[in-house]
Amino acid sequence: MKKLEKIIESVAALIFLFMLFCCLAQVLFRFVLKISAPWTEEFARMGYIWMVFLMLPVLESRNEQLKVTFFFDKIPLTARKIFYWFMSAVYVVLLGFTCYGGIRYFGNTKMMTFGTVRWMLMAYQYIPVIIGCGFGILFVVYRAIHYKTVFAQDAVEYETGEEAAE
Repeated sequence: MKKLEKIIESVAALIFLFMLFCCLAQVLFRFVLKISAPWTEEFARMGYIWMVFLMLPVLESRNEQLKVTFFFDKIPLTARKIFYWFMSAVYVVLLGFTCYGGIRYFGNTKMMTFGTVRWMLMAYQYIPVIIGCGFGILFVVYRAIHYKTVFAQDAVEYETGEEAAE
């Protein structure tokens, strides 16, 4: 799992650099050369979509998704574990629906192209949704199966009443 995580993270980093290049090119074309280059905006937007959805499984594997745990941390450890399993199941269902929607949209937009880049199909923007949600499901299930590592720090905090040192 760690190797797959590193591969996905590396691809997302390359896409980020490509997106940065597109944004810098847009500034160069617009303000320095006084030329309109709308393709840079299309590529930057596409790069952003790819980067966000490819990083979803990486964040899931590290348990670093943005979350508010104020009330979650106040309930007893046993109830917290049950609630964690329930929320993991709900999240897998949500990712499944999102993946299914990505597949449907991919099929519906195979013949549509972007306005400024005629050779780029609109379906390409749904590929990372399918990949990211598919791997996201895999990583959420993997993390839920290995839930003891998720609750190891929580158990120390619950028993001692103070945060565990990292």
